[in-house]
Amino acid sequence: MPGLSLTLPPLTYKTRAIATVLLYASAMRGLRLSTELDGMSVALPAALATARLPEECACCGAEATHRLALSRKDGASLLVGYCDDCAEHQAGRAARVLALALASLLLGLVGAAGLPLLWPRLGLLGLVVSVLGLSVLPLLALFLPARSAQPPHAARGSAVFWGEGEHLLCAAAQYAERVAQLNGGAPQRASIRERLGSAWLSAGPVLGVGAACLSFFVYHPLLRILNLGSARVEVALDGRWLASVDATSNESPAAGALLRVPAGEHTLEVVASSDGAALAQVQANFHSGAVHLFAVAAEQTCFWLETTGYGREQRRLPSYEALPSAEPFWVLPGGIDTWFAPNPDTSDPSSRSSGGLLTALRQAPCAEAPQEVRPPQ
Repeated sequence: MPGLSLTLPPLTYKTRAIATVLLYASAMRGLRLSTELDGMSVALPAALATARLPEECACCGAEATHRLALSRKDGASLLVGYCDDCAEHQAGRAARVLALALASLLLGLVGAAGLPLLWPRLGLLGLVVSVLGLSVLPLLALFLPARSAQPPHAARGSAVFWGEGEHLLCAAAQYAERVAQLNGGAPQRASIRERLGSAWLSAGPVLGVGAACLSFFVYHPLLRILNLGSARVEVALDGRWLASVDATSNESPAAGALLRVPAGEHTLEVVASSDGAALAQVQANFHSGAVHLFAVAAEQTCFWLETTGYGREQRRLPSYEALPSAEPFWVLPGGIDTWFAPNPDTSDPSSRSSGGLLTALRQAPCAEAPQEVRPPQ
């Protein structure tokens, strides 16, 4: 039948969401946006404390007015000189990455929060893909052709990089020659890969996907459907097929269908699978984050909450709270521990353990239900 079914159990949703996040994070970790520069490699002394660098800008050769730290993976660092203009375009490169990361994060979070409201029937996979697309959109700017550095500048970002071992990679050949003269070496031509991205660029898509999964579960509460009739039925939500539910004659934790539906006011319709005859129609208001119960053909069935105490909370008899029977639809309170089955047997009455309370959702024909939950005659 046409329409979107949300009959997958919650565990499947969570598994898919986690798998999506992990796959994307792995893809982003393997992404290395960079551009190649023709530069020079210079060997520095093994004791970096004795290494000397020129008192000039490493990018354009002008007088250096700033000292920026160049750190290596092992923690060693050097202070590289830059002029005002080159320090400014380095800061601009870092600001561009930060701006793209923030734009990606904002689009991802806004999409995760707003799309479930604008498009309630959007499934989890569709929501994740949409949010991922929104968060990746600003990052496409990284793939636009970048203008090459204009002379006398040698690079648009940093002009000096760490190479293998004690080697320093310089984008400006003149600066590399000066480093070699000061440290007693000879420069050699080398290809320099200048990184254009940052690990922070993956924050928007990863957090956006996580927020999308969270908002989906918040805006799509759980609905348990029971069919207490004698034949299979079809259930529709606002005229669109939702689930097929087999008949259940006895109380069972696995009875019916457990699925997620959009929050808000909706119409539940039930038709017979055999001939399509209309059986019931209910106006239901689904609350975000709550659990709901819809029972088909439950006119002679009573539902109640049964609370049992354990340890110091143990009581002589369980307490009963009947669910209102005006409509076959209920918004259930939180903290239900057992579905359609009795709570475990209580412990020894002499137990001094702290214990606690367990609440079970029970059902039975009204004639067989506890007296406390039967409707008044």
